[in-house]
Amino acid sequence: MFHQGLLLDYHKNMKNNLIIISPYPKTTKYSHALSALASFNKNLVDQLKTQYDLVILADNENKKDQAVKAWKKNDLLNYFKLTKIIASYKYIQNVLIQFEWGVFGRNIFFVGFFPIFLLILKLLSKKIRVVLHGVNFDFKTIFGSKLKTNILNAGSYVFYSFVCLLSNKVIVTENYFKKQLLKLPFTKDKVIFIPHGVDNIVSNKQNTYDEKINLGYFGFLHPYKGPEILMDLYKGVDKTKFSLNFFGGVSSNLEKDKNYQRYLKDLYDQAKQLQVKISGFVKEKDLAKYFGQVDIVIFPYPAFISSSGMLAMTFSFKKPFILSRPMEGYFESPDFSEALKEADLKKEDFIFDFNQESFEYRLNWAKNNLDKLANFSRIMKEKRAWKKITKQYEKLLK
Repeated sequence: MFHQGLLLDYHKNMKNNLIIISPYPKTTKYSHALSALASFNKNLVDQLKTQYDLVILADNENKKDQAVKAWKKNDLLNYFKLTKIIASYKYIQNVLIQFEWGVFGRNIFFVGFFPIFLLILKLLSKKIRVVLHGVNFDFKTIFGSKLKTNILNAGSYVFYSFVCLLSNKVIVTENYFKKQLLKLPFTKDKVIFIPHGVDNIVSNKQNTYDEKINLGYFGFLHPYKGPEILMDLYKGVDKTKFSLNFFGGVSSNLEKDKNYQRYLKDLYDQAKQLQVKISGFVKEKDLAKYFGQVDIVIFPYPAFISSSGMLAMTFSFKKPFILSRPMEGYFESPDFSEALKEADLKKEDFIFDFNQESFEYRLNWAKNNLDKLANFSRIMKEKRAWKKITKQYEKLLK
């Protein structure tokens, strides 16, 4: 239950007050099975709480971090409930919102009314910072050439324009997304690039490689992450040299959708034929074990929509990885470019196109350069350590 009065008394005379709206884990950092934003926000909170007095309005209660359950997914009253709570904190101006499609609910209502929610916060004289965990103006690669795609494309332009207009600052986690948003009106001096932080997971285990290389896909089995693309490409790969496992489970946002259910059935059928293991949702206690089994992590995304939490985790475990062509936008971020120079690598060493020749060439090249690729991840782990990244948030929130 939300003990508003108690929290109000506790926070009233504290300095550096900040309201954060985000999913949040109940217990351990990576225990939230519905949203990667929960672990992102938990990592950020762990650093901010030493400098800020935080009011965390979440979808779960977490007594250790004083996160309160203020909303729940798919509740049509979410924005009303949040507005009522935030209005009671008259002395707190700063509000930080972690936002991605579907975070408050699957219905289009929750996306459409988000700008109205921002307008209300603005009328309450709040300083609004929105972290956009998804930026996309072209849904063709995900949904094909359909009327739905055209509507989404037009709608995204309007949506992002209003979010930028109504926010004091909009934060994106890769420089590529900043460049996309700067094409819109109302964005001058508002869009800030702060990299996706990397968890400082301590792993003393050295990477050792057998003759047969183990490939791994991590994350939800969602079409925009391209698991079926990877499965199709793997069909033509030499199985004596490479094996493949999928470490991830069903997308909760889509699990009741009949088209998605057919999509999953086809994926599981192919996996059975190719002897590819699909683990289901990976629990936090199993992360080190599963990453330890993988020699190369593969990201076959058909569109570059957001900074991957699983790529950040790949950096945490200092693992070699390769990326699909649509994800080359990562290398527009200055720290990626710096890491390339330090590791004596170039962008093309990571990229494969969606054809058999390109994919197999990249796999074989990676097989012969695993240490160099792992060194790149080690460098990025240092550059994007949450302790460093949080300092950029602190500067922005002053």
